Amino acid sequence: MESIRLAGLLFCLTPVAAAVAQTAGPVEVVAASQDTGANADTYRVVVTGARSEMRLKDTPQRIEVVTRKEIEQTPHHDLADLLDKTANVDIKQYPGMNAAVSVRGYTPSSPMVGESWQTLFLQDGIPAIKDNIGLIPSQGAARVEVLRGPSSALYGAQAMSGVINVIPVRRTGDLQGGVGVSVGNFKHRSVQADIGGALTPWLNLDYFGSWQKQGDYKSGDGTRWNNSAATQYSHGLRLGFELAPGWTLDARADVARGDDVGNPGAWSEYDGKPTVKDVKRDLYSAKLKGVMGQHALSAAVYSGKETNTTYKAPPSGQRPLDFDAKITWQGAQLKDEWTWADGYKLVYGVDYDQTKAGSVSYLFGPATVYNPDSKLQTTAIYAQQHMAFNNDQTNVYVGGRYDRFKLSTLPTALLPNNTPQSRTFNQFSPSAGIKHYFTPMVAVHASAGKGFMAPSAWKLAGDYSTFSNYRGNPNLKPESSRSADIGVTLEQPDWNVDLTFYDTRVKDKIVSYKYQEAGKGYTSWINADQARMRGLELTAGWDINPNLKLGLGYTHSLRAESESKGVWKDLEYVPKHSARLTLDGNWDKLHTRVGARYTGKATKSAFFADWSSTTKQYPGYTLWDASVAYRFLPNHTLSFSVDNLFDKYYESVPGYAMPGREFKLGYRWDFK
Repeated sequence: MESIRLAGLLFCLTPVAAAVAQTAGPVEVVAASQDTGANADTYRVVVTGARSEMRLKDTPQRIEVVTRKEIEQTPHHDLADLLDKTANVDIKQYPGMNAAVSVRGYTPSSPMVGESWQTLFLQDGIPAIKDNIGLIPSQGAARVEVLRGPSSALYGAQAMSGVINVIPVRRTGDLQGGVGVSVGNFKHRSVQADIGGALTPWLNLDYFGSWQKQGDYKSGDGTRWNNSAATQYSHGLRLGFELAPGWTLDARADVARGDDVGNPGAWSEYDGKPTVKDVKRDLYSAKLKGVMGQHALSAAVYSGKETNTTYKAPPSGQRPLDFDAKITWQGAQLKDEWTWADGYKLVYGVDYDQTKAGSVSYLFGPATVYNPDSKLQTTAIYAQQHMAFNNDQTNVYVGGRYDRFKLSTLPTALLPNNTPQSRTFNQFSPSAGIKHYFTPMVAVHASAGKGFMAPSAWKLAGDYSTFSNYRGNPNLKPESSRSADIGVTLEQPDWNVDLTFYDTRVKDKIVSYKYQEAGKGYTSWINADQARMRGLELTAGWDINPNLKLGLGYTHSLRAESESKGVWKDLEYVPKHSARLTLDGNWDKLHTRVGARYTGKATKSAFFADWSSTTKQYPGYTLWDASVAYRFLPNHTLSFSVDNLFDKYYESVPGYAMPGREFKLGYRWDFK
């Protein structure tokens, strides 16, 4: 039935497109690859909602864009911290380069190694991470696009709640770049450097590098948290080849490292002891783009790896192993953007991805594993038709994606009694949306779609023992969601407001259960729970004058509950209210920013050293940040920033106190 549905979709779209294209005459096609300068104001064009370039004002989906200026002017530690201050998303932050992100009422979950996320992270359309979002640098980003709502119709698994796409800088003009340094309290030191532009008429590049060292920090109540220091560095290199008019090849290498990253521990740790870790992320990719008549074609291949080695950090200074995990992924993408008539574009393609994951625990001394090593192979085809009517006053899209999964458990040395097994299943995800301008000032938009999240391989297949006996359930189905939103947009040259209502229902949530068989206890998994999320999202911007801009974001969760065994309860870490406010000032030589964000009350669970837990409601908090940058010579800039301006004590996760007030003084030299 799933195959018939997708075949019907393609049958409806493609032949009709071909028939019209034969009579439509020549159509001017804009190449999918557009140069993005380091400071270019390109945020009015987005690519995530359609896997193709589209004006932001025409997209029926709700997309927020964090511009390069916002990235540079917002004090932040990592991508999660940046999103917390600039977008309507839910963030759960820990010390030690660790965070979880989700949108529209989903619990910001930190999955076990190899499990699926509910929000998909991309880097220029390629899967960016599989486990740790703290390893995605923001330094080389031209912008960050945040797509809210189910996106499985274009991106497949892990896009059930949304997609976050980091669009890298691409410079092809004259060489430009710079070097920056900064110092601050808590023994902060950092160095950043970048260079980009054309080396020859056929070769261009971009390089971004950074190094940062941080000492132990103090929380807002003055407590110094030992073992909270960290050293981080990253490098990103792109080589671009102009093969022929309209054809480019970009090869990228991105590496990120965190050495001796401290986690001060908390009462919510299972054993209550601090840890230190070394983390690594490598991502290599190549992307070919070109134009042939009415077709903008692209092909990409990629390979990535993440490792996380955690050590116990006792007072003696020795570092016995605590946890070791590794994830690798490879894949390929083929895509065609076919503009077959004026205002009509069909985007279709094929995705392939293979992910392998494994981990070893030393929590109780000897090496053990919680589950067998696993592999997930995904092959998918997708198609999405975009149509513009009434002189672009009405924009409509309809599409679908068919995924075929193969999940396998692998031979695992520490599980000699495990017999490798595999399961295969299919998933079809449709979506549709519309945006219509009644007047140049007033527009309504609506979208609906189905999302899903694939189960882990060890939950589907296998019969193995670790601390207890586990048995996979081959009849497990993916967790699935049906989501819809509707909203109204008001636009004027100097201000805009959007209010959107969303409603999401999740079914077939996967939960564990225990049972007895032949006098032996087993743990397995079933599709049992469901969840409902409903709320209002408000975004607004106001150009007070040519130099001052006010930004506002607000989310009110009307309902965020899950049901298990007939009992409904609030989803954890989902605040009833969250808001952000920014005031940006830009003059000839001076740039300023003041920002505030409010995270309301939320229900959270905490675990203790004896493995017991408690659930209660924790209070909300408000945090402020500020920054100022002054260009005192044409190529020289001084900057000063303060994070957590009023030295607020707060815990994003119970038991993990976050840093208090942080100062940074920076200097940058640019050349062009």
